[in-house]
Amino acid sequence: MEQQLRVWLRYTVVLGLYVSPRKRPPAKKSPQLSAEAAASVHGKRVAWAGRSKLGFRYRLKIVYLHALLPWICVLYVNALIWHELVGEVMLSWLLTILFFSSQAFSNLLIAAEGIWRRQQHEEFLRRLQEIELSLKLRLKQDVNVGWLVRRVRCLLEYLLWLTFICYALFIYYFASMQYVGYFWYSIWFIITMRLRLIQLLIYVRVLQHYMKCLCMKLQQVVAYRMAPNRQLMDINYEKLQSLEYLLAIKEVYALLFKEFQLLNDFAGWSLFSIVLSYMLDCGCTLYWTLLSGEAYEERRKYRIAGFWWFVPMTAIVWHLCLLCDNCMKLDRVIAELLSKIIITRPSKSLHSYRLLVHQFSTQLQLQYIEVTGKSFFTLNLRLIMSIGIAISTYMVIAIQFLTI
Repeated sequence: MEQQLRVWLRYTVVLGLYVSPRKRPPAKKSPQLSAEAAASVHGKRVAWAGRSKLGFRYRLKIVYLHALLPWICVLYVNALIWHELVGEVMLSWLLTILFFSSQAFSNLLIAAEGIWRRQQHEEFLRRLQEIELSLKLRLKQDVNVGWLVRRVRCLLEYLLWLTFICYALFIYYFASMQYVGYFWYSIWFIITMRLRLIQLLIYVRVLQHYMKCLCMKLQQVVAYRMAPNRQLMDINYEKLQSLEYLLAIKEVYALLFKEFQLLNDFAGWSLFSIVLSYMLDCGCTLYWTLLSGEAYEERRKYRIAGFWWFVPMTAIVWHLCLLCDNCMKLDRVIAELLSKIIITRPSKSLHSYRLLVHQFSTQLQLQYIEVTGKSFFTLNLRLIMSIGIAISTYMVIAIQFLTI
């Protein structure tokens, strides 16, 4: 799955979401010891040329990432300088400034993470391959990579088509309005933020699949320990009851826990800023829709345009929170399954196994798998409710300003 993700991610280098690592091709060696020095020199030249070409492309990508930061700042300042205040409601102008500033700030954080969190991102992708191999070789679990790739591709295509179709419809209705605010300046910001969310959503979807595979193996161990007489013919129970197998489960879980830590590390700030911008986005959209029903004839189209603006972002955020919530539930399922492993026989040979079960169970009770926005909030279904409450509170305050 790691290779498929890298193929998809190489198209996001323009937005600064991912930079492929620099790989050095192996030097070509002569197959015969009797080869002359000319052939050896030629092989070294070819290898050096390949390394130089890859190194140049890698350095060019890094330079481009560093250039994104000042370019975002220039675009933001230029918009503030050349934008004219239109309209009679000062609150609308203030909200427009605040919303546009949150988008620029989110893009700055995304570009900064692409530069300074590049190693954590690369380690995250590398560990995906390690988890897949551990499930296959150590736990003998069929990961079903082909099925996973098809599901992830369908999910990716669905989110991309939903995003761009709704965005095109929004542009169609919004462009004909008299007052468009900073919209044309923020197109780059909007696309980057939404593709960043889709990127992280795909990551969480893959991790959820691996957690389900680990749960299946742990369920087999629990079933054997709780009902040893009910055995199936196609399962190697001698391996399931071994200390090495339980230790392998513990190590795979440690890899998954580390993956979520890396995800929070290299994408925590962008998640925080994007969700905050999404809250402002929803609030501003509802506020302008409210204005369109209060004798503002020129803003009647905000109702239709606001709908096409609101739908894709809400679908992506809700889906991401749902996947993160499922991962948290699977983490608790693993903890519950492990607590069911009770060894009643006082055999000395099972002392190490009993001790490992106790340590592993205690570890799961103390640590939790979760995706957070730099610990400001946790992405789950409760966050959707919190966002709804915050937007409702904001709308009450906005209505009070309109009635003054």
